[in-house]
Amino acid sequence: MDDFERRPNPPGWVPPKAPYNPYDPSDLRPAKGYPSEFSAPGKLKENSGTLAQDVGDFSKLRIDMKRLEYFPRPASELYPGRYKVLRRVNYTNKFERGARLTGISLMVGFTVLGVFFFRWNDYDHVLAPFRRMQLRAKEWIMGELNDQDYRDLYYYDQARTIPQKPLPSIVYEKNQENDLVHVQDGNEFVKDRFGVKHVVQAEKVRQNREETLMRALDTAQSELEKRQEAAEKKKWWKWS
Repeated sequence: MDDFERRPNPPGWVPPKAPYNPYDPSDLRPAKGYPSEFSAPGKLKENSGTLAQDVGDFSKLRIDMKRLEYFPRPASELYPGRYKVLRRVNYTNKFERGARLTGISLMVGFTVLGVFFFRWNDYDHVLAPFRRMQLRAKEWIMGELNDQDYRDLYYYDQARTIPQKPLPSIVYEKNQENDLVHVQDGNEFVKDRFGVKHVVQAEKVRQNREETLMRALDTAQSELEKRQEAAEKKKWWKWS
């Protein structure tokens, strides 16, 4: 049957409203409900794609309370038509409040001590400007500084960097495979790093130099002792 040949709507028929409004008396709900209103539990909804679920007891109670405009507040005895203002009850006891304040004060204290007052090392690191700020304030208040603080404030070596740790052998070999070592273009933070094998080789060279120096020192000392013994024998023969 074509759309233009179907029978007309019965008299008094109005197009259904979707979604269905149960509080509108003019909206006559069909016996089985509108298709857009109800989805069987466990099936996907067409509009949202989520699983349809039955309305729980709390949802029904919330809907009914909203309909009745009921609010769980006691009515005021002094002011008709108004509600009592509920007092906020603090359930935290003194121990919990004290523990929380102690923890906050300790964290803030250690942070301020580590940032402004503690001297970490002899290098110019990220916390050094904050300590110099503290030293300037100390010099302005007290008028003088000790030798160590004065050197840290005015005669610090800005070009002195923190020594780097050697790269593991597997990382250094991987950098060599990727052409990141001993090249002009590349990662400047990687190509300047040395490996563990370089440290071992440098320690071996230093040990050889120290052994050679100690052998030369022992040889010179033994020759000096021989000369002293020869001189003493000469003097003894001369005296005799």
